[in-house]
Amino acid sequence: MSALLTGCGAPIDNAASSSETLTPKKPEKPIALTILDGGGDLAGGGQAAIDAFAKANPDLVSKVTYQTAAGTDVAGKVKAQQNGGSVDISLLLGGPDVLGAAQQQNLLLKQISDQGKSLPDLSTIQDPSRALLQHFSEGYGLLVNYDPNGPIVAYNSDKVDKAQAPDTPEELLAWAKAHKGKFSYAQPAASGSGRAFIQALPYLLGDSDPSDPTKGWDRTWKYLEELGRYVNSYPASSSLLAQQFGAGQLEVIPTIIAHDVSNRKVGTWPKDTGIATFQDQTWISDGHFSMVPKGVSAETLYVALKLQSYMVQEEAQRERLTTGVLTTANKNTTTENSGATVKDFVQKWGRPDFYPEALNAGKAVVPLTPAKMQEAFELWQRNVGSKVSS
Repeated sequence: MSALLTGCGAPIDNAASSSETLTPKKPEKPIALTILDGGGDLAGGGQAAIDAFAKANPDLVSKVTYQTAAGTDVAGKVKAQQNGGSVDISLLLGGPDVLGAAQQQNLLLKQISDQGKSLPDLSTIQDPSRALLQHFSEGYGLLVNYDPNGPIVAYNSDKVDKAQAPDTPEELLAWAKAHKGKFSYAQPAASGSGRAFIQALPYLLGDSDPSDPTKGWDRTWKYLEELGRYVNSYPASSSLLAQQFGAGQLEVIPTIIAHDVSNRKVGTWPKDTGIATFQDQTWISDGHFSMVPKGVSAETLYVALKLQSYMVQEEAQRERLTTGVLTTANKNTTTENSGATVKDFVQKWGRPDFYPEALNAGKAVVPLTPAKMQEAFELWQRNVGSKVSS
């Protein structure tokens, strides 16, 4: 990706986080793993990689139990187990929202520095853009999915002419005003596309400090409040947003590449759904992290580290390229070198005449730090979500 990479500020100093370490120990007999996913990573290729690891390592893994939860619920589930003195969850999967909430509550073991010898040399699999996103975890998560994939605008081609598709925040606001109730976006705290949309606006609107939603987003909050006057409701998830858009209840929405690809593939959206980038496009880098909760045994930590090491290898990452993403956490795994199946998938669903050029033309920026993202969620709910029209 040749786009300019810019930062949103340095990660927070997580002074409240414990320096607790645990020495991994190889189990004498295979153990059961429980994987809790709060970001859709299992469906995005994560489960395929975990299943492959378990099959190849019967001496380490006896069985795998998968659990899913809303991103907003993950920290609470882990905290409840830790308070109860019995942690059954072996590994967490989730985006920056899950990571941030878990960090704030001091729920995670530090991996990258404390357990670095048990993980791959990240410099061999991460380029500068991936490394910046990895750095945001402050060592408490391993980047297993990398996705500079939004926001973009999706529109119903039967109702919205390509030439009239809004491609600036101002045009989007004007369209929403003229078509009340036909535009919306999913709640940012529970949606990758919602998060990408609100994080891109400070750049698109020229706010004073895109890295600080409290002090630097004056134009963004004013814009979102005005936009909210023409929104009937904010869907509680990306899935609900996709269903409403596919059913024709909504005609224009902000989305991300993965959702565009996957929703057209499964038939939730028409194949001819229109998309457009914004002028002066800003791509918000996103991704999923794997995290180990405090309270696991030394044996569980040993297996979790082995599993995570496999999840970022080229073989495991290749599977993700047939689920909707066009990039991976491993810089060495690309759509060009991942075989005929991936090439065929991208040719059919990946808009090869659009996305490569759009990604190169846009500016990629890292997301808000986990703490700042939590601030943004709270401010959005207070300033925007609580005032939705009906």
